[in-house]
Amino acid sequence: MSILRSTHRHSLLAVTALGLAACAGDRSPVPEPPVGTPIASMLPQLPQLSKELRDVVPPDLDLAFGADSVQLTISVEPGARVNALLPPVIEGTDGRRFLLRAPTVTEDSAYFVERASVTVARSALPIRGTLRTSFCRSDERLCRSAERDVLLEDR
Repeated sequence: MSILRSTHRHSLLAVTALGLAACAGDRSPVPEPPVGTPIASMLPQLPQLSKELRDVVPPDLDLAFGADSVQLTISVEPGARVNALLPPVIEGTDGRRFLLRAPTVTEDSAYFVERASVTVARSALPIRGTLRTSFCRSDERLCRSAERDVLLEDR
């Protein structure tokens, strides 16, 4: 029985050694493809940056004061779209959160059609915190996130 095991082990080692030798080949270098040959890839095409890089104008807030409330409306550069899947929010340093919404969104529910806003009681002012927004510029295929500190005070 031990002779059979020994023979089996030796044959397994021999097969492994032959396989490794076959993989090693002659170690000749792989030939370079001809110049101008397109490289085939299964990776998706990544978005390209525009030729002219413009400064990013971060979203801002427009305030409209009423008798007992103030309406906060997001303002982005012309042509930019605000992401409805990750809506703008003001996160107060005191833990309060003010979510800006718009009544209608695009067909795919990805962007707000109108400007997103929220109405806050004047008694809730002042609000100190961070405005977080996800928006897509008209000349880019990717959305970007922006943060800016805000201090909203009664006038």
